[in-house]
Amino acid sequence: SYGIIMKKLIITLLFFLTLNACQPIEKVNNIVFDNSQFARFNILSTSVEIKEIFEKKISNPYIGYTLKINPSERIINWINDNFKPIGNENIFNVNILDASITQIQIENKEAKNFEEKNNYKYELNYLLEFSLYDDYGNLIASTLVETSRSTTSGIYISIQEKENIIDDLIYNSLVDISNETNKLLINYMANY
Repeated sequence: SYGIIMKKLIITLLFFLTLNACQPIEKVNNIVFDNSQFARFNILSTSVEIKEIFEKKISNPYIGYTLKINPSERIINWINDNFKPIGNENIFNVNILDASITQIQIENKEAKNFEEKNNYKYELNYLLEFSLYDDYGNLIASTLVETSRSTTSGIYISIQEKENIIDDLIYNSLVDISNETNKLLINYMANY
């Protein structure tokens, strides 16, 4: 009787171990930030100056300070890689007015039985001001470029999965800001 119970227990345990071993392995795709695939801008100026105007917040719901490379650093890298001064006069300024990312908990109204009732919503906002000044400090041309993008995830996900979701959000926001910048610079600064 004891031997039969032990055999059934071992068979049940082996069954669950085999079943667990057959579960699909989570595939993690890391996002590659390659600024060379975005639009490039040649600006008739002697320099490109970048200023961060916005106040970085280090409290909930803001999470930029928790990231290895925050959205502000990503936008600075994009500007440094894709804006080239080619003139011998004028100064091109880029003011970063917003580069914030937030995480808030929201109710998942479409959740079915056994699904998470709450999710996280991540929202990223970029607001940039491009200004071209002559050598005397007079404003020649300027434009504001703004993008906003959001995504959601479950609350109980791995750290790697969360990082990938946030990186994907930042990357797609860079695509948006690059495309929007291209349109607006053509409209308002085509001669420069």
